[in-house]
Amino acid sequence: MKWLILSIVSLFIISCAHHHEKPMHHHLEYEKQCAFSVAHGKLGVEGKDEFKTTHSGKTYHFSSEKNLNLFEKNIEKNIKNANRYWSRRR
Repeated sequence: MKWLILSIVSLFIISCAHHHEKPMHHHLEYEKQCAFSVAHGKLGVEGKDEFKTTHSGKTYHFSSEKNLNLFEKNIEKNIKNANRYWSRRR
């Protein structure tokens, strides 16, 4: 009986420790770079926490409200372009 309780407690501790490795539940795209800038081939522009949107479980950051709004106007196309430029950087 002690072995069973110890096993359950151990599994609980391990699962809690693993959960805290990634405290955010949304995936941050492009390492928090401005998604609009990435979509237009300009890497290295830092996104800000106050300008972000979530789409399909992924969080996109932007350098300004203007860039956020421009990105959202055609979000699917912008995501596709950003993913293409982002994959080339490696």
